[in-house]
Amino acid sequence: MLMKRRRIKKDVHLLAINTTKELIVRFNKSISEAEDLVKNSDMERIILKHPIALHDSAYNWAVKLLTENGEIETLKKHLV
Repeated sequence: MLMKRRRIKKDVHLLAINTTKELIVRFNKSISEAEDLVKNSDMERIILKHPIALHDSAYNWAVKLLTENGEIETLKKHLV
């Protein structure tokens, strides 16, 4: 069980890195803005509770984080 949890934590870390990259590349966030959005999210807690959430793409996580943080203008600007 401990090995599985460690593996999930490692995968969460990789997903967080890729989500940060998506926020920078696709949504024009600065590095610090993107890192803050990821760090201040409940991504790790959610995935540890529901590992199926690891199947969501980094892009989908970026959209979720922007939505949760009320970044509606950013979403409108880049999704239209």
